[in-house]
Amino acid sequence: MKTKMIPLMLSLAFCALPSHAARLDGAPPAACEGLKVATGPAGKGYSKLYADLVRVSKNTVPLCEVNTEGGLDNLTTLSIKKADVGIVPMDALKKMAEGDASIASLLVVASLNSNYLHIVTAANGFMLEGPKKYGVLKGDMRNVRITKMSELRGAPVALVGSAQLMVRQLDKLLGYNMRYIDVDSDAAAFQKVRSGEAYAAFSVAGWPHGQISRLAPNSGLTLAGFDVPTSSPYSVRPFSYKNIGVYNVQALAVQNVLVTRPFSGSKVGDVAALRQLLERELLELKDGDFEPGWNEIKSFDGNVEWTRFAGVAAKRK
Repeated sequence: MKTKMIPLMLSLAFCALPSHAARLDGAPPAACEGLKVATGPAGKGYSKLYADLVRVSKNTVPLCEVNTEGGLDNLTTLSIKKADVGIVPMDALKKMAEGDASIASLLVVASLNSNYLHIVTAANGFMLEGPKKYGVLKGDMRNVRITKMSELRGAPVALVGSAQLMVRQLDKLLGYNMRYIDVDSDAAAFQKVRSGEAYAAFSVAGWPHGQISRLAPNSGLTLAGFDVPTSSPYSVRPFSYKNIGVYNVQALAVQNVLVTRPFSGSKVGDVAALRQLLERELLELKDGDFEPGWNEIKSFDGNVEWTRFAGVAAKRK
């Protein structure tokens, strides 16, 4: 059967001295006097990008970090005005905007790096019983290894964070009828795969994925490839993880963007200053000892199908 093309529409602490950090409940610090920036869990993905900017900013722009659960939570945090700007993936932005006017009004300040859908599977496969003989006798046991997305039709899968939305949307369009197991952490998802309860674990993160890059060669886990045609806002790109012997595996990629609420007062200038800081420091972020995600960025004006922050448009004239 010919696979249909998928029309998927799911799909930094600059702090005024002294520096401030938000509590993990998403509430901004009481003493924050600048823009409140929604990132993600401390020490992961978006928060690491934010930390890099802290290092190069020299406190020239007053911002405070609001730690959240990640991209999806950032959209909600922006919607209820607990943050002023935030980092989000384009697929979640488009999908969540369908039911929330506050999210639909967000403006793109800058195109950033991409997030990748990691499909974690058992390196040596798992044993599965075949059809019963004569309807009653135990079927033959066979080893099953999942090597690509298209092999997960009808399979139980563990979903973490943003993958809980992304994979459901993919599944709806593909008609794979996968069975979802929502979990709170990558570690829990990986354990589901090791035990055979899930045929695969889906986790969305920038490259390299912290939890996957720390897996030992004998972890029993590997990565399956994404072999389904896609369309905007997605692309398919290869990545590698030497620690588990994975090289040039195709992965689904989605653009991250920095978005802002539509301000009309003094915060317009604050957002413009943030954008100028990004432009000024990009080469340093690429050349220095910073997150690999910065090296993916060729231009902060990378094409995305969304309304741009007016300060960016004015700058280009």
